[in-house]
Formats: sequence, structure tokens, C-alpha cells
Amino acid sequence: MERFVLIALIGAVTAVRMREVRREYALLIGGATAALLLSEAILRFTGLSETLSHAWETYRVPPALPQSALKILGIAYLCDFGVHVAKDAGQQTVAVTLEIGGKILVLSCALPAAIALLELGAALIREAGV
Repeated sequence: MERFVLIALIGAVTAVRMREVRREYALLIGGATAALLLSEAILRFTGLSETLSHAWETYRVPPALPQSALKILGIAYLCDFGVHVAKDAGQQTVAVTLEIGGKILVLSCALPAAIALLELGAALIREAGV
């Protein structure tokens, strides 16, 4: 975690200082910093996904739940990124539309997970004999 923040701080400060000298280099430094941060995040996610997969198999979680959860997380992060890029570009209308569209996509992906949860609850109740 510290490494992640350190990369971001060094990249941001270097880009700001370089902007005073050459704007092109500041853009390149910003892009390189973003690529380093993304690769660091992907490495961390790989370990997390393996741990979650093992837990899902151990507790026999229906496959629809983790798949839906990962889709929802992906949509949320991508839409958030797109909204920030659109706002930075001065495109408020695009940002608002993307935000609304992202919420609709999240709701559509959450429906199978909700149904799987209901089925899981019903199966647990049947097993308990209630």
C-alpha cells in the first residue's frame, strides 16, 4: 500500500515540476505514473481474486454471485473513471449521462445476484427444515 501511494506522490510531484519546464514531458510522466499504478493494482488484485475464488469454492457460493459482484465492481470503476475524464475535459453532459448509464448497468447486473441470493436463502431454509 505504501508503495502505491509513494509511486503516485513521486509521479505527481515530478509531473507538476516538469510542467514548468516542458509540458510534453509532464504528460509523459503522468502517463507513466498511471501505467505503474495500474500494474501495481493488477498485481494486488491477482492475489485477492485467488483468495476469493478459494473462499467461494470452500463455502459453495453460487457462481452467479461472485461473477455479478465482479461485473458490478468493474462497471462502477470504469464509469467513475469515465465520469472524471469527461468532467476534466469540460463535458458535464457526457459525465452525467455516463453516471446514469452506469447506475442502470449496475442495477441490471445486480438482478441475477439478487435472484441467486434468494435461491440460496430458500435452499438454506429447506435444509434447516423450517
